[in-house]
Amino acid sequence: MFFVMAALVGCNSQNAETTSTEPAADGPPAAQFVLENVSGNVYRAGLGGGGGHTTVLLVTSEGVILADPIRADFAEWLKAELRERFGTEVKYVIYSHHHPDHASGGAVFADSAIFVGHENMSVNLANIPSNSAPMDTDGNGVIEKSEAAGGTLNSFDQVDTNQNGVLEAAEINASIRPLNLTYQDQLLITLGDGEVEVRHSPPAHSDDMSVLYFPEDKVVFAVDFLQINRLPGGLTGFLSGYPVSSYEAAIETVTALDFEIIVQGHSELVGSKADVEAFSALLRTTETEVAKAIAAGQSLDQTLEAVMLPDYADWLLYNTRREALVADMYRFQTE
Repeated sequence: MFFVMAALVGCNSQNAETTSTEPAADGPPAAQFVLENVSGNVYRAGLGGGGGHTTVLLVTSEGVILADPIRADFAEWLKAELRERFGTEVKYVIYSHHHPDHASGGAVFADSAIFVGHENMSVNLANIPSNSAPMDTDGNGVIEKSEAAGGTLNSFDQVDTNQNGVLEAAEINASIRPLNLTYQDQLLITLGDGEVEVRHSPPAHSDDMSVLYFPEDKVVFAVDFLQINRLPGGLTGFLSGYPVSSYEAAIETVTALDFEIIVQGHSELVGSKADVEAFSALLRTTETEVAKAIAAGQSLDQTLEAVMLPDYADWLLYNTRREALVADMYRFQTE
């Protein structure tokens, strides 16, 4: 069991995959969008590059079941690609969670699709996203330009459609198509000759997280709260105020499934159940080593030098993220 309670924070520019409130305007051109087969009728699609946003889809005899639409220009490209390659259209869009960098662009499929998400997502869309909430330093429910940072600051004037100098929830979430269908614990969606199981995980990263499982092809899609052969950029953006034990339980939601392939929400890497278990082992190892350093009376700086996590030195972003991971674990255990 992991150890401590995280501070109530969301993703920030240090540890988030992105903090942009409007992901539709920038990024790779359509030539760098990808659509490739994973297994059977399950495909991975997304933005090219090591940290590019990724989604999955199932092609069935009666249409497509799509996970996150990611952003508008990608969704437009994907819609045309599905029509050209398969002669079909999207019938369901299943959101992994409410954060705009994954959930934007759904309006592209509004002429054909039903939009699905956990019941908490409807509540969350009435507020600023949890990964933007740390920027609301005065706690008034909006983000002033002086509070904005990273991608949110870069896109501030574009997102601030009423030009009143603050970003309100309705503006930040404007690119997210509202839900037509919600569920509480789990949901089975059947379309033609295909089906997908949608499962709510215990809170980790957000409280409306959905894991998609394609049982026929033994493929899982999980976003943001776990990584494959890649260090997380710290822990705060993944825990978002929840106990580390909840984080562990969220990962166990995935490992309990009978799958062979996992597709993650960032990166072109696909993995296996062993990779998910390795990520859990990374967290346990970090916790154990940091606890030893604290017991030995070491300061944070000394712990950063002592806890090198050598077994993970070949993982992506090891050199840039190890210190943030160790530092967060140190703070959680000492505070």
